[in-house]
Amino acid sequence: MPRDKGESTLLLVFAKAPEPGRVKTRLAASLGEAAALAAHQALLERTLCLAATFPGPAVLMLDRAEAATECRARELGLDIDYQQGADLGERMERAMAWGLARADRVLLVGSDCPAMSPDYLREAADTLRQAPVVLGPSEDGGFVLLGGSDATLWRQPLFRHVAMSTDHTLADTLAALSAHCQPRLLPMLWDVDYPKDLERARRLGLLP
Repeated sequence: MPRDKGESTLLLVFAKAPEPGRVKTRLAASLGEAAALAAHQALLERTLCLAATFPGPAVLMLDRAEAATECRARELGLDIDYQQGADLGERMERAMAWGLARADRVLLVGSDCPAMSPDYLREAADTLRQAPVVLGPSEDGGFVLLGGSDATLWRQPLFRHVAMSTDHTLADTLAALSAHCQPRLLPMLWDVDYPKDLERARRLGLLP
């Protein structure tokens, strides 16, 4: 990827490589591993197709190499890289720093928010022209999007005391960032963690 930043916004898609027992474990507890894997793959496919429409460069960042997923991402025009770090917080910090060495603005999303749209990504990128950090809140107390435009901010362990995947992840993140900046919040969305979320996505025609 070119190092000349220009006026670019880089989209990073964080995802787990599809493997039974490693993905959508809360779904698997109710629906079984096979159904959870199918849901993960459908969500990831939707997210990759969304990323393919993004007007700037887009990178799929997997937690481990997986040939079929990487092949599909490349078919859609995405680059491939891998998450680095001991936990999710550190992996996001490193990804943000990596991206901001290559672009003026970075948006980081997961692969389990079927309500994410091109307009939402556009709003996030536009918001970063006025604020150093933007967050897309999730109904479950977390966030579905993290955006940044200040490279210096991500050279420190901002998420050290943030408990990820809890109902207070967003609140913890805002508290961690409060000493450095005032993040902007986008409209609230939702992600798929439980059977009721999967049913909602299907009812709305967002997933098969």
